[in-house]
Amino acid sequence: MENPEKFILNVEARSAEELIKHTKGPGTRFVFSDHNNNPDTSIYVIMRAVENVDHPEMHIEPHTHEFESLFIFRGNNPDLTGLEVDVLLGDRWHNIQSPKTIRIPPGLSHNYRFVKGSGEYWNIVLTPGGEYNKTVK
Repeated sequence: MENPEKFILNVEARSAEELIKHTKGPGTRFVFSDHNNNPDTSIYVIMRAVENVDHPEMHIEPHTHEFESLFIFRGNNPDLTGLEVDVLLGDRWHNIQSPKTIRIPPGLSHNYRFVKGSGEYWNIVLTPGGEYNKTVK
């Protein structure tokens, strides 16, 4: 068996500026799994925490991926409400209230922006080697 310690990953706070079509963005972005800490994987996972958002801020350009991904929105209230987000799917914006999960099939243009509240955004992308930038179009 492989050394089990290699399966325990360190989480880092890093700016989204390292990604194609992204700028820094609001709140703090935490990288749970990518090509740096988990190169043998096919999963990229980040979480962005925001507090008291009171206006939309765009920090990503619409884009697509070659593989499926999920957006997960969780508010800070006990029932997971408390976060309002706009999500772009194709050419249409959808206003959503947490908690919600958005499935993004391969090739679907997408984007999101926080509108109001506090909570977390989780992004899970299936991508060889955990390399997000290799799947962005």
